[in-house]
Amino acid sequence: MIDLFKGELLRFRLWAAIAAAINLAVLGFLSRMVDLAQQPIFVYQVFAAVYAVAGILLGLYQMRTYRKPNQWLNLLHRPLHRLRIAGALSGASVVLLLAAVALPIVLVCLYQDTMTARVVDTRHWLLPVAGGLIAVSGYLAGAYAMVGNRRYSFAAFLLPNLFMYAQASGMAMLGVQLVVIAFLAVLLAVAFKPDPAVQPRNPLAVLAVALPVQVGAYFLIWMLGFGIELWWTVSGTHPLNMPAPPRGGYIEAERAEGKDILLLGLEGSRDPEAALWREQIALSDVYTTYPLRNLPVQGSLTNLSPLEFADGDNNVFLVFSHDRERFVTRGLRDQRPIGELGVGEKQAAFPAPTMPYGTTYLYNAHAAYQYDSDQQRMFERVRLPQGEVMASPPAPAGDNILVLSDRAAYFYPGREAMNSLDLLQPLLRVAMPGHVGNLSRMDMIELLDGYLVSLTYTWGVWSGEMQHPFQQVLRIDSHGNVRTVAHRALNVDLPPVYTTRIWWLSPVLRTLCLRAQELFAAKDPLRTAPQPVPRTMVWLALACCVVSLLGAMGVSGRQSHSPRARWAWVLLCGVVGLPALVSLWLMYPMRERLDDLRLVQPAAA
Repeated sequence: MIDLFKGELLRFRLWAAIAAAINLAVLGFLSRMVDLAQQPIFVYQVFAAVYAVAGILLGLYQMRTYRKPNQWLNLLHRPLHRLRIAGALSGASVVLLLAAVALPIVLVCLYQDTMTARVVDTRHWLLPVAGGLIAVSGYLAGAYAMVGNRRYSFAAFLLPNLFMYAQASGMAMLGVQLVVIAFLAVLLAVAFKPDPAVQPRNPLAVLAVALPVQVGAYFLIWMLGFGIELWWTVSGTHPLNMPAPPRGGYIEAERAEGKDILLLGLEGSRDPEAALWREQIALSDVYTTYPLRNLPVQGSLTNLSPLEFADGDNNVFLVFSHDRERFVTRGLRDQRPIGELGVGEKQAAFPAPTMPYGTTYLYNAHAAYQYDSDQQRMFERVRLPQGEVMASPPAPAGDNILVLSDRAAYFYPGREAMNSLDLLQPLLRVAMPGHVGNLSRMDMIELLDGYLVSLTYTWGVWSGEMQHPFQQVLRIDSHGNVRTVAHRALNVDLPPVYTTRIWWLSPVLRTLCLRAQELFAAKDPLRTAPQPVPRTMVWLALACCVVSLLGAMGVSGRQSHSPRARWAWVLLCGVVGLPALVSLWLMYPMRERLDDLRLVQPAAA
């Protein structure tokens, strides 16, 4: 085993050295131009994709050279257990990938930490680990795709895609990566045998192999729905491409300008002041606010946006440090360290990672702050009540300032915000009529004695997570009294069979995918649970399960199964649905029948 391990290291050492040199050169060049530790998440995703592709190519090439029949038999007919052989090959590849991917990142982190004044936190030292694990997951997926049965082994490529959708962050994200690697390692161990085409007999191994195949079939069928959308687009009947969207639908509400959405909300209002408000809307400025979808998280490996800003008047550059919980300052021109900046006179630590917003404010999950260039101090301006989190940083709302939390909208005095640096006290608090995770926009005009506010809840309709979009118009007077002047339900412009297909194709797999996204993740107050689908879609899901069950009875009857295995597959197809039926057809070839064989006739002498 050791000799085989060393042989693989020697075999790919040159390629690993070249890849490491290229990786180090690219990272080194970019680190001279920008601070790689403070880039937006898209930059990290690009590097992650490159590392994953590198791992995939290594896995495909390495196993392809051994997968030839003669070489495969020669490899496995050694005086070693097949798993030890697989461990030697994959172990050498893991070492090579870590050297090519993780080591250059460590060197760049070391450079930034020791030779520059840039911020390098503990979370940045975890980036080499994350990059290496991503490359390893790609390698295992590529190796399994080459070793396993070609009819379905490609489904393993879906597993590393979980990293893009997982809600975990920091160390929890590394845990997600380790879970994916462990699952891929199990798949490779199951397939690494003299005849990879033979299906495993262990029920747990069969389930492990079938799961990614079913998830792959599930997403493939779901993506075929875009063909229907393409046909709508070509025929000119797609609501998103119509010159005028359907009246009363969520697309019309999302496309409308600020004044238009307020007028649409008041169309059915019977309030005696509705006519006056329509006139005021035409003459007033409309203020539109869009809620946040994510908040900066302590210890996150990536950034939603750079946690830095510059004070050109004082030649100071400020970068937030997760470890120190303060802003680290350095010279804007000479790049020399200056010190740290906390909150207020006592330079207190920030309660959560804080990021700039616009040119005036900074915010985190609990409060908003303002940096005063003259005093070079950070002042807390908005503090949310205990148990609430920021859903939108301070934004203008006429003469006042608007802040959204996950539960309410707060109006703060604009004059005081402009003329002082004290902690602001809210003038008005307006409870949200729905969950902020479904809120797509908030539009308002300022009246003589309050506000007219429109709240449009359409976020998640297209993905099938929201089934009942609506718009609600509120009248808020100067004393904080709130009354609903209009409420209208919005139509779902696309058929529910299309928007909810991600659910009715397989409710079991939909639930499993949602749980996988939430693995090791803390609860996100800005996200809301999907709403129950219409009852007709429930019946459609049941019908698909029945069709899958009946189809499994027919398909499994033409395959080679033991009676127990056959009825277990039939039951699984009845529970999971159509993706399970597709996996059954892919994983097991049809048994040849006597009628299909051509009888060889003896040749005439």
